[in-house]
Amino acid sequence: MELINSFTRNFNFIPKFNEPIVDLTVENVIEMTNLMISGGMDIYGGVVPITHPFDLYADVSIPIFIDTVRFIVPCPKPIAKTKKIIAIFSLSTCTSIGFVFIIVGILFWTLSNYPTRRKEFTGFNIIEQSLSAAWAVLLGISVPQMPLSLRTRTLFIIYVWYCFAISTVFQAYFTTYLVEPGYEPRLETLLDAKRTGLKLGTFEVMDIIRDYVDIKDLDVFEMKEYPDFSASVRSAMFDRQTFTVSVKYYTSYLASLAGFQDRSKVECYLNEPIITLPFGVALTSGHPLIDIFNVHIRRCLEGGLLEGYWSKIDHELNLKVKQTYVSSEYVVFSLTHLYPVFIILFVGYILSFILLVFENISFIIKAKKNLINLSKN
Repeated sequence: MELINSFTRNFNFIPKFNEPIVDLTVENVIEMTNLMISGGMDIYGGVVPITHPFDLYADVSIPIFIDTVRFIVPCPKPIAKTKKIIAIFSLSTCTSIGFVFIIVGILFWTLSNYPTRRKEFTGFNIIEQSLSAAWAVLLGISVPQMPLSLRTRTLFIIYVWYCFAISTVFQAYFTTYLVEPGYEPRLETLLDAKRTGLKLGTFEVMDIIRDYVDIKDLDVFEMKEYPDFSASVRSAMFDRQTFTVSVKYYTSYLASLAGFQDRSKVECYLNEPIITLPFGVALTSGHPLIDIFNVHIRRCLEGGLLEGYWSKIDHELNLKVKQTYVSSEYVVFSLTHLYPVFIILFVGYILSFILLVFENISFIIKAKKNLINLSKN
């Protein structure tokens, strides 16, 4: 619009604007084409691709901008912190840690009962005490007493180094995932979109685009009809239930309109582009001003005026939005990040209490048996 206004000002024309066509529907496209053919308007400014069949009904100017038609898909969601923390160690890693813990506990017990010149700490002579000491080292707490013999001490120091390495790795990943757990994998191909169960958002002009470009592998998707192009793109960007075709200029406009400063959070595309098209302004076929208009466009492009117009629109949208979504790589560590820690701590308290109850019951039963045996003797 600014481009047409500047053209009319420079050449002393008085423009008369028709009501703008906002929705991209078949009826609106036919209405625009009829107006161009019948002479109801001289210039049509908007999304006019410089390609067949538009050149049959109008003279299209030199390209104002070049954009790529691509599939826009929902962007990856942040991974839940608790889910990421639980997945720090895989099942095989946890199994190997548990296996090492059991083997070390058994070795403590075996070496303590093996006759040596130096008497070993008696607490390791019982298998339960040996496993308890191995568990204490794994958790980073002290054991009742240091081993006395050289063989047991050697095993003990190797196990301490092992537990220290495991604990360091766990703490590093634990703190990182608490603050920034990361994002889900990005959708890159139509196969990825099919695997996630996304529906294909369609609109009236979508069938024309499919016939013109010959997009393959779309019949396997469940379709969801939308009243217009804008509703289809909004659903893919914000509702995250569908994917559809769009161009970057329009999705960037919707992201700015919604108040997103970091557009990469809502603008995600599949890797494979559909088609790259130049876009221009259409004049009625045989219009005498087409050459002058092309010269005006070329000068505006060389002077950077079109980029200035787009920046102005973007800035005005940012000022008008009621809510702005700001995303930053810097995240302040707060009490909310410790929520999974308190959950794990609470579960640990419950398990410890249950274990304490079982130990007391076992001790009482064992004491009663000893009293019965003493009374019989």
